[in-house]
Amino acid sequence: MPPKPVHLPTTASDDELLQFADGWVRLMESEDYAAAFNYTWHDPYMRWTPDLLREVVKAYGEGKPTQRVTLDGKPTDVHQRKEVTRWGENRPGGIGEIWYDLNIDGYVSDLTATFAIQHGADGLTVVLGDIHVM
Repeated sequence: MPPKPVHLPTTASDDELLQFADGWVRLMESEDYAAAFNYTWHDPYMRWTPDLLREVVKAYGEGKPTQRVTLDGKPTDVHQRKEVTRWGENRPGGIGEIWYDLNIDGYVSDLTATFAIQHGADGLTVVLGDIHVM
């Protein structure tokens, strides 16, 4: 069984949530898609797998098989968005979301990962929702 994804304390700041997302991006950058998959929970509707994470990155833009997510990126016609939005807890425990524009091969892109932030008994859980062009 894979290791349980990381939980953050209920008191986690927006900066700590973005640092968590940066950790996921570092795993994507190293192309360790299994570790990136195990790092978060997942929206079951999306049916994420390590292979699907890889396919989404490799299919983006020109679809080069060598392209990869990078933590650092130079601006293009797009500026990177790393944003946390919070709201009052809803019925399934959602308290916010993270929108994180991914850099591809060292350049900012419009490929965005979205994560739900859920409040639970153990603290905050980050749930990968989608990765798509925004």
